[in-house]
Amino acid sequence: MLKYSTYRSIYDETREVQSAEAGSIIEYVTRMKNSAVSLFGALTNLFRRGQLVKLVMILMLAISGFTVVGNVFAGSVSSVMPAERVVVERGDTLWSIANEHKPSDMRTVVYIEGIKKASGLKGSNIQAGDVLTLPAY
Repeated sequence: MLKYSTYRSIYDETREVQSAEAGSIIEYVTRMKNSAVSLFGALTNLFRRGQLVKLVMILMLAISGFTVVGNVFAGSVSSVMPAERVVVERGDTLWSIANEHKPSDMRTVVYIEGIKKASGLKGSNIQAGDVLTLPAY
C-alpha cells in the first residue's frame, strides 16, 4: 500500500527536505567563513608583530642546515687525490699505465677508473702527448 496517494503530498515532503538541507549548507558555509576570517586575523597579527618573518628565517636556516649536512654525507668515502702526472707515449694504453703505477693490492680496473676520474676522461681513448693525472690511494 502506498503511503501517499496524491502528487501534492509528495511534493510538500521533498520541499521540506530541501529546506532542511539548505539550512545545513548555510550553516556549513557560515562556519567556514568564520574559520577563514579567524585564520586570516591570526596571520595578520603574526605579520604585524614580526613573528612571521622570524618563523620564515628559522625555517630557511633549518633547510639550509639540512642541505649542508646532506652534502657532507653524500661525498665519496674514498677521495681520489691527484698524486702524479704522466705524459702518454706512443703505444701506451690505460691498462699498461695502470699496471705500472697502481698499488699492488688494487685491481687494475679500479685504478683505471681512478685515472679516468682524476684526468677527466669520458672514455678509454688516449693519444700520445696526453697528460694523465694518476690518483693516489
